[in-house]
Amino acid sequence: MSESINKLENIFEHHLVRFFHILRQMGVRVSSAEAIDALNGLLLTDLMDRAMVKTALRATLCKDQEAQRIFGQAFDSYFVPWDEKRLRLQEFQKQKEEQEALLEQAEAELVFAGPEEAGGDSGAWEIKVDLTDEQKDTYTKLPEEEKQKIRDFLKHHQAGNQIVDPNDLMSSVVRSQLNFWKRKLAQLEEEKAERKKQRLLQPRYTGEDELDEVLEHIVENIIGDESILHEDMRNIADKDLPRVSLVIHKLAKKLATRISRRYRQSQKRQKVDLRRTIRHNIRFGGTMLNLKYKTKKIDRPKLLLICDVSGSMARYAAFVLQFIYGLSSAAQSIESFVFAEDVERVTPYFGGPINFEQTMTRVMNESQVWGKGTNLGESLKRLWHRHPGVFTGDTVVIIVSDAKTVAIEKAEFYLAKMAGKVKDILWLNTLPKQEWNSLMQVRRLMRYCRMHECYTLAHLEKVMRLLSLT
Repeated sequence: MSESINKLENIFEHHLVRFFHILRQMGVRVSSAEAIDALNGLLLTDLMDRAMVKTALRATLCKDQEAQRIFGQAFDSYFVPWDEKRLRLQEFQKQKEEQEALLEQAEAELVFAGPEEAGGDSGAWEIKVDLTDEQKDTYTKLPEEEKQKIRDFLKHHQAGNQIVDPNDLMSSVVRSQLNFWKRKLAQLEEEKAERKKQRLLQPRYTGEDELDEVLEHIVENIIGDESILHEDMRNIADKDLPRVSLVIHKLAKKLATRISRRYRQSQKRQKVDLRRTIRHNIRFGGTMLNLKYKTKKIDRPKLLLICDVSGSMARYAAFVLQFIYGLSSAAQSIESFVFAEDVERVTPYFGGPINFEQTMTRVMNESQVWGKGTNLGESLKRLWHRHPGVFTGDTVVIIVSDAKTVAIEKAEFYLAKMAGKVKDILWLNTLPKQEWNSLMQVRRLMRYCRMHECYTLAHLEKVMRLLSLT
């Protein structure tokens, strides 16, 4: 019995050491002392409780947010059921073999031939172009017509130049072409947010397939989340929606936690405000004679969310609604309306037992305005007269729309009335900022609100950070 227990302990320690190695390969600094602390911490936890183990390791190994971000994905990628790990490893090895086959094919295609020896029977000879693996990899990614151009160039070359070495000459020409395409392909990839992030994530591969597969899985998932953050919300594929929901949940939870931890000045003796105390006691030479205190911020505002759900805006509205309701713990209350040709109150749909995706499906199916044309003026008018109680002095209004609407005069009139009654109006405009000057509606409406560019989740998170409630 004791031998089997020792065997299990050795297996666990073996995997833990490999996990530390993965973190180091991903750039997370894990010292020997921290590894020992992590082991000691695990002695105090239930090893069958995955969440508890993850928390103990994160607390002892992570020093900053970047390390926590990498740690979270590394833990989820490494500690998985054996069947899943085996399937991932098989797929990784398959992809590796396919890439090696492509490199071999590139090497076989990138050759130039010399002529037959005069009077001899040795036939033509071939010389391989002197290329690095990186240049061969670039060749495998080229469009087929560009590959053919390089092959034709080599095919029509005839050896026999007595002035220069043909091997060096031809290799230099091909290398120049491949380097050009490497730069061009990189420029195309840099337009994608995932490539921007990939330059920051450069794991040191070990040469061991099992560990390298985990490293690759970590990078792909982190880059995937970053790519989603910077993708135009209307272009996010349906297959990525579960990941988007997870990213939104993480962002909203993190931001709500940050908001709830903020403090305001107070005379109640709950927590010393060190900064105000030091400043106040400068006159005493820094001696802490008079203490100043702070307490938790309690003036949480009300949120009034007004979302444009016309044909071009519906996708954006769904994401913004999900994000705002993720902040519900940081707001006193949230009132939600959707509009197109008319306005509808959708607040009662939220806060129930069903998940957000099912809630949004119900909203879309039962809405009478979803996907129709935009009439902001008429919608604001009806909102103003039907629901006057939602406009209060502690209300922050968030409008989500591209501002492309008919009845601009009416919209301007009621937006001005709202601005005089509420705490603040934030307008999340889903058009790129460089297009605003060309739209008369935008120029007129932005006089009465704070307008922000917001067509990606990264924009949305940034705007929420700038909210007066934060």
